[in-house]
Amino acid sequence: MKRDIFFSFLLFIGYLFSPVSVVLAQTVPSPLQLDIAVDRNWIFDQKHLPHFSLTLTSPECIDGSLLINVTTDFGEIISSQTEKYTFATDSPVLDSLGFRSHISFELKDLIPGFYHVTILAEKDTLRQFSFGYEPEMILSDPDKPEGFDQFWQQTLAELESVKPEYKMSLLKDASTLERQVYEVEMKSLEGETIRGYWAAPTDKGKHPAVVVYQGYGATTWIPGENDYPGWCVLVIPPRGQGLNLPYNRFGEWMTYGLDSPLRYYYRGAFMDTVRSIDFVFEQSEYDGKNLFVTGISQGGGLCLVAASLDKRVTAAAPIVPFLADYPDYFRIVPWPASLVYAEAGKQNLTQDEVLSVMSYFDLKNLTERITCPVLMGFGLQDDITPPHTNFAAYNQIRSPKRWICYPLSGHLAAYDHMENWIGESLRFFKKSLHSFARN
Repeated sequence: MKRDIFFSFLLFIGYLFSPVSVVLAQTVPSPLQLDIAVDRNWIFDQKHLPHFSLTLTSPECIDGSLLINVTTDFGEIISSQTEKYTFATDSPVLDSLGFRSHISFELKDLIPGFYHVTILAEKDTLRQFSFGYEPEMILSDPDKPEGFDQFWQQTLAELESVKPEYKMSLLKDASTLERQVYEVEMKSLEGETIRGYWAAPTDKGKHPAVVVYQGYGATTWIPGENDYPGWCVLVIPPRGQGLNLPYNRFGEWMTYGLDSPLRYYYRGAFMDTVRSIDFVFEQSEYDGKNLFVTGISQGGGLCLVAASLDKRVTAAAPIVPFLADYPDYFRIVPWPASLVYAEAGKQNLTQDEVLSVMSYFDLKNLTERITCPVLMGFGLQDDITPPHTNFAAYNQIRSPKRWICYPLSGHLAAYDHMENWIGESLRFFKKSLHSFARN
């Protein structure tokens, strides 16, 4: 795919969460410059303890010390240590930028989780970064409500009773000789109309399909000729977002219907993912066997929802998935907790009451149902959907799975590594064509 596929999503994220911290950037002026080697992508385990190699450069031959503070991703201090540095007068940097000194430090006795490091020289913050330790052993407190499975069984049955009434309108300007593109409509839960773009090869053959779910508030993009060429592609936002924004009746989606799981926005949005799969299975160009799902942020979360609630999914590739582990999520970063709790206050709802409703829509309570293979990407420096929340959902998956870490990236990991992520996910899908194809 091209970089402009996710451009609108990135603009939205930049607007919504600005200012986003610049990972590993020097935050205040200092004569010292600090470089840190990225070892093991900064994901460590019992056999490979967290170990960091620091290189200091300075235009002056000075002595001093660094204060290194380490906290959990909840902000709890677990280590504060001082490391001295010395610049030798006979060891200038070869490029004549000054003098060089090396420091290393190691951390022990950590529990599984993600940690934040702040390195200071006097009062100057030189670097801030996050690392992980045994992330696949992170277990969030269980909060699956009683009747959870019955709730989703009944909701799926309710969706099935809604006639989809599919409509397709050819977009001549977006179509090519190789693939035609349509704007499509379909009825989902509660009769809500959802809209997206469907691209299908014109060669009269049968083809795999990819459903791309969209980020929170993203502008819906039209599949281009380089987006999964030779395959069918459906790009679809949930109700009230993207192409559906002119018909939005949900206000701020995250806070709509907080008083009841039957009214909460994501009940319908989750069913929209299933209805989109229903649509694909009705199309003559689709091979009826190989259906893949992918997406970024909210789209990544909906990708895992689709795989959790619909066994027709062949493989799923989310990156920086949203919508997981709300109790911990709301402790780690301010958004979307600020929105949710503000609305709860207007409705005289307690935080516990709100979290009880949202537990029905928490990915960590859904993903144990997944049976297809999963490839998850995440940005280690993500302060919008922190890695802790990504792994809260990932660690409940029992099917074949693996993850890709982008150690220096935050929530824009897919944009920072577009070619790599698309290449990795496409290879993953193609492998699944053979290993997990439906009969």
